[in-house]
Amino acid sequence: MVHVPSLPQRDRLLLASLSGVAGRYGHGTDGDKPRAEAIAAVHEVTTDPRLLGIQAGVAMADPHGISGPTVELLEAAGADMQVAAEHAAEVRARLESQGTRYDQPPQATGPEPTGSTDQPREGTQ
Repeated sequence: MVHVPSLPQRDRLLLASLSGVAGRYGHGTDGDKPRAEAIAAVHEVTTDPRLLGIQAGVAMADPHGISGPTVELLEAAGADMQVAAEHAAEVRARLESQGTRYDQPPQATGPEPTGSTDQPREGTQ
């Protein structure tokens, strides 16, 4: 999900394409491909550090905690990580205002290992 209405339509379309490519190579079906191939695929969409950063921010705000490899890929491709951090905060705030719950803070490098507890997670039993 990339919601940046202030961007020109061309940039929003690039972000939509970037979302698919980065997700596919980051944590999707092509996640096992060589890093150089993944970066080249990202660069076929854009090399703009700001757009790469916006998409990295979306991945950083993933409430499911599975997008760490996508963030790492976008950073390796030249994402502006200051833009990423700012956009992640915006996305997270928007998702939380819509009722999304985060069980852990946003991760730039993937989800943290979960520890074992004797207590059931809230909402499960």
